[in-house]
Amino acid sequence: MNEKRIAINALFCIPGKVGGSEIFLRQLLEKLSKQNEKEFHYYVFVNNENKNLFGINSEFFTIVHCPINASNRLLRILWEQIVLPIQCIIFKIDLLHSPGYTSPLFTPCKKITTIFDLNYHYHPEDFNQLQLIVYKVLIPLVARTSNKIIVHSRNAKEEMVKVLNINPNKIIVIYPGVDEVFYEKLPFKEIDRFISKYKISRPYIMSNAVSHPHKNISSLIKAYAELVKERGVTQDLILLGFAGKAQGELLRLIKELRLGKKVIFTGWVDPKYVPLFYQGASVFVFPSLYEGFGLPSIEAMASGVPLVASNYSCIPEVVGKGGILVDSKNPSKITNSILKVLSNPLVRADLIKRGEKRARRFRWDNFAKSTYRSYLRLL
Repeated sequence: MNEKRIAINALFCIPGKVGGSEIFLRQLLEKLSKQNEKEFHYYVFVNNENKNLFGINSEFFTIVHCPINASNRLLRILWEQIVLPIQCIIFKIDLLHSPGYTSPLFTPCKKITTIFDLNYHYHPEDFNQLQLIVYKVLIPLVARTSNKIIVHSRNAKEEMVKVLNINPNKIIVIYPGVDEVFYEKLPFKEIDRFISKYKISRPYIMSNAVSHPHKNISSLIKAYAELVKERGVTQDLILLGFAGKAQGELLRLIKELRLGKKVIFTGWVDPKYVPLFYQGASVFVFPSLYEGFGLPSIEAMASGVPLVASNYSCIPEVVGKGGILVDSKNPSKITNSILKVLSNPLVRADLIKRGEKRARRFRWDNFAKSTYRSYLRLL
């Protein structure tokens, strides 16, 4: 069999700025580089910001540096649409995989595009006008011109069929995984030493999400205020993730509810330290109204932390019976579920057991193997 050339378009990735899509990309490249099957040679197209991010050591991988900053969205899109197809010709690429929503509309080879969700359609308030225009025009065109589309939940596939009128046979559902490090039980001394840098002490209630409106952190803060003022809960609320469109509103809400320093925003945290936060939490709350998958929910379950999660979007599909599902638009529902976990050791132990069992269904090795098989089917 002649060696085929696969290009992986990593131009979208800005370390620490693109959320879960960075984790998905890093895991994909790491797992592909360790597979025994060597029918392919991979060319990874990187930008100025991520050129040193991946650390791949494999004779079957070539890193191609493109001298652009992805933080300049217009320049990145222009490079992707004009220069990347030319590079595909130069490197004699057989298949291009773009794992970050967008890809060149015209390529000299077959192409697969990962479209995580249709957030621009369901929650346009997360975007500025320029971003909205780009996504509304580009993503439907990318979906139509791609040979295959990868999504990470059945719910996302159904939305793509409904909103973009895409043939369902064109869409492949590949579930992501959870890093094995989340299963490793860490000493409380190590956890305490690390979280003290953020002026945090155990136990605490936790969530992990960029503060965009659809993440629904406002409902969690309202629920937390009820826990503190009416239910006598003394634990702090810890919120991981970089500041998004709703950050100003959340800060005003905290002030209005007089929660003072009991709500702590950590900002973005290096992924290697995130398990420390999870394992120090007494309960993890995931109130999001919309997700393409919802990686933090399985990270919490793998960490042995009881999960209270939204019953919207794909979240019930992912969580299954591994957590308590609530109408997260109703803060009182969140309050009651958190209180149930904090006050009942039997409920807590049962959730931990069911959560860990559920999380084991999601493995990065399977994610990479399924992606690899999608390459094979097109070639």
